[in-house]
Amino acid sequence: MLPLRHPWQLATALQTTPRRLVDVLEYADDFYEELVLLDPRKPAKQRLVISPQGCMRTFQERFYRGVLLPRLDRSPHSHGGVPGRNLLTNVRPHLGHTFVFTTDVSNFYPSIHRQRVLDLFTRLGCSPEVAGLSTRLCTYRNQLAQGLLTSPILADQLLRPVDDRIGGACQKASAGQKAELAYTRFVDDIAISGTFDLEQSGFPGLVRRILAESGLAVNEEKDQFGTASDGATITNLRFPRGHPDVQKAYYNEVVRQLQDVARLGRGETFEGPYYTEGQIKGRVQFICWVNPGRRRLLLPLLKRVNWKKARAEGQSRGLEVIRKKLIRPAEPMSARLGSP
Repeated sequence: MLPLRHPWQLATALQTTPRRLVDVLEYADDFYEELVLLDPRKPAKQRLVISPQGCMRTFQERFYRGVLLPRLDRSPHSHGGVPGRNLLTNVRPHLGHTFVFTTDVSNFYPSIHRQRVLDLFTRLGCSPEVAGLSTRLCTYRNQLAQGLLTSPILADQLLRPVDDRIGGACQKASAGQKAELAYTRFVDDIAISGTFDLEQSGFPGLVRRILAESGLAVNEEKDQFGTASDGATITNLRFPRGHPDVQKAYYNEVVRQLQDVARLGRGETFEGPYYTEGQIKGRVQFICWVNPGRRRLLLPLLKRVNWKKARAEGQSRGLEVIRKKLIRPAEPMSARLGSP
């Protein structure tokens, strides 16, 4: 619960004054940048990310860390953006299961309108006035937005009833069929696994119905059914023989990149594309974190790379790192108000 009944209580939590808070929120939209992320490898695919600036970012950070995070309990089925949970904890409940069904929520954050956020703050114990201020603080253009620090935890609270219903249905089915089912959610990625074919069960329809009754919908194009032995994945991790691992194609590509950059460091033929030392080491660390058994091959390959010579050779050949490009809108953010 959030025992905030008066604006001064909210302002105190944000380390500002009620007047200052109201002034900032009156011009809230002026404190955001809209960034379009473009990937040169996928030029047709664009992703809009909202970036809060100045005192708006400061207020949101203080609200998240000082108010929301200490007071809001998290769904036991939720693993994305939850302290102490991650991709591996999201997969572990499914280890040992044979059949997998995954899907995700369509247009997730934009589907959560400000009215639902306002109702949430009211249910959590805020007065109408404080609920209105908190909603203005945590929404952009009348909806939750990707890029706001407060969005994941608020979305998690709104999806708690969905988790309870789907998780409860899995528990009930497990008891009835004496076959354990597992349900997890990583932000908007939903996964159910068990010992019987889920494609022929009623669970995909049940998930759609529960989400629809909550004002959400699944992206049916992303429905996936498979078996662990055939490489079925949950949040891009597979678990053959009951152990988590990255996808084979991803692992093989990182091995190729290590061999490729080692040849570059020796001045030999280089296939590319060119990646930095940090990028490749980060991928190796991620694979070894998911599956420590991969260290036996990856770490020796990593040691064979002369990174200093590879970088110098890359520069001499005019190679560039493939990276996502940020496009900023032409209209600058208003600077009506200064620091908090």
